[in-house]
Amino acid sequence: MPFYDLKCDDCGHVFNVYCSMTERTNQECPECKSKNNQSHFQSSSAAIGDSVRLGVRTVDDGFREVLSKIHSNNYRSNLANKLSRR
Repeated sequence: MPFYDLKCDDCGHVFNVYCSMTERTNQECPECKSKNNQSHFQSSSAAIGDSVRLGVRTVDDGFREVLSKIHSNNYRSNLANKLSRR
């Protein structure tokens, strides 16, 4: 089941609910208890995908060091280079 962003038509409160698609039209506003709401889409919604590749955030140096250690200790990481040298 997905999360839905809803906006109350009576008080304007924006809230999210975790429910099935058929249940989203029957949700109660947590502020005024009204069931008059509609789907709400914000322009600042989160991007779907890898946030580092999309440029939303950067990787810190500590994480890069851990990745380089994993890479150097993993025999598969250099396997393509070893096979191409043959």
